[in-house]
Amino acid sequence: MALHFISAEEAASYINHDDVVGFSGFTPAGSVKSIPVAIGERAKLQHAQGNPFKIGVITGASTGDSLDGSLARAEAVKFRTPYQSNPDLRNLINAGKADYFDSHLSVVGQNIRYGFLGKINWGIIEACDVTEQGEIVLTTGVGISPTICKVADKILIELNSYHPKALRGCTIFTL
Repeated sequence: MALHFISAEEAASYINHDDVVGFSGFTPAGSVKSIPVAIGERAKLQHAQGNPFKIGVITGASTGDSLDGSLARAEAVKFRTPYQSNPDLRNLINAGKADYFDSHLSVVGQNIRYGFLGKINWGIIEACDVTEQGEIVLTTGVGISPTICKVADKILIELNSYHPKALRGCTIFTL
């Protein structure tokens, strides 16, 4: 398997209006940090050109400002589930500019597998390593990452070098 490395901005360029994206993470732990910011910037550019740009956002729990905050401030969230704790996203939801479905965290993976949340176009996953054999070494918030990777049409991996590759064996799975 040949690994192809791209920038967060290039990764964001693959995400389209109305895509449903499953993000890794369980609170900011294991949550992607750079790609959502780039998606938010892409959304702002699309909006400035008069084009719609919103995505469905599914995670394993709350995430953090780099994901929920940056997408909310860009008004790039079509819907969000299962849980969030970001004030900017809360304001967007309360203003009726994004749909929100609060769900118990323990059923999100099952709801994805059963198709209750629709088709997942993209999985965007944080990892500290990816092997040539396709093994993904997740960082510290596994959550629904394996489920997202199994059902998503395509997967983007955001490598986080702050986490040691020694996590291998704790949070590894193969597609």
